[in-house]
Amino acid sequence: MNYQIFEWMQEGSYAKTPGETEQAYMERIFRAVCETKADAEELSFNDRIAPEFYSCDAKNRTLCLRFKPQEWQINPNGMLHGGMMATAADITFGMLARYYVRAEKSVTMELNISYMKGIQREEAYLVRAEAKQIGRHVKFLHADILIEDGEKQAAEATALFM
Repeated sequence: MNYQIFEWMQEGSYAKTPGETEQAYMERIFRAVCETKADAEELSFNDRIAPEFYSCDAKNRTLCLRFKPQEWQINPNGMLHGGMMATAADITFGMLARYYVRAEKSVTMELNISYMKGIQREEAYLVRAEAKQIGRHVKFLHADILIEDGEKQAAEATALFM
């Protein structure tokens, strides 16, 4: 993942161009951030989780990322480890929060997750996050974690970012 793009949002090729809609700009930024490095030895933890851009909605302040369980993320019961769902939510929340603070760093202050259903090793899942409130210092976000096939809810999460 290329988080430097958030730092380059104010200038250069990642600045909003004249006439570019907020929706087009939002999509361009999130697609670029989700690109990963080719060399596996240099991958960060977030890169190894490999989020894929799925969708976003500028009007409703949402971002949806897609994740595929990898073998190292599977617990002894053959399901995605719950901590990986929490991490996926945190990554999605963090990207959305940073988008709205336009280049400033944003950190997790609180993350809550309620699990409802396990995710099998072969099931891709979506994290649909919404920025409920974006204040000057604190951002409140909510997400649904859904099994992609049929979109059954696996978990729900909330977070505060500063």
